[in-house]
Amino acid sequence: MKLLITIIFFLIGVNINAMNLLDYKVDETKITLEDWKFFSDQVMGGISEGKTALKKDKNKFFLRLEGTVSTENNGGFIQVRKEYEIKDNSYKGIRLKARGLESEYYVHVRTKKLFLPWQYYAGKFFVSTEWTNIEIRFEDFTKSNFYQPQKFNSSEIRSIAFVAFGKDFDAQLDIIEAELF
Repeated sequence: MKLLITIIFFLIGVNINAMNLLDYKVDETKITLEDWKFFSDQVMGGISEGKTALKKDKNKFFLRLEGTVSTENNGGFIQVRKEYEIKDNSYKGIRLKARGLESEYYVHVRTKKLFLPWQYYAGKFFVSTEWTNIEIRFEDFTKSNFYQPQKFNSSEIRSIAFVAFGKDFDAQLDIIEAELF
């Protein structure tokens, strides 16, 4: 009985101390993801191409990032990003449920201490064609430049991006759940 009560409190605690990252806006004619923006290396002369879309699997909506990533012209990324103002300092990572074309993908976090566009913290993850639960702890993120602070905490986060990056490939990343935990 004690084990059952412990499990129930654990599950309740996990859900209470989480922040959903995929906010949907519903109006009379359509459903959209709020404030998620697509970017590619074309902002710096690259030639990668892609798009994002809101898709549906059974009764649940998901975010799709897809395109062709090319490292030509010093490029090599497509991403979908959202700005945040997170006041809670207790989150320890990002939890996703994702699938896609089998490859490695990234979560890029930018913080209030990073000013240049090429500065971020990266959390790598892999997907398969089946929905998979993924957890990436902030302590496992790597910094993009040697002069950045080694670590960050959740209240410093300014934006979160899902990224196909760093090699020539066709990318398709579907995210049906995303939250800070």
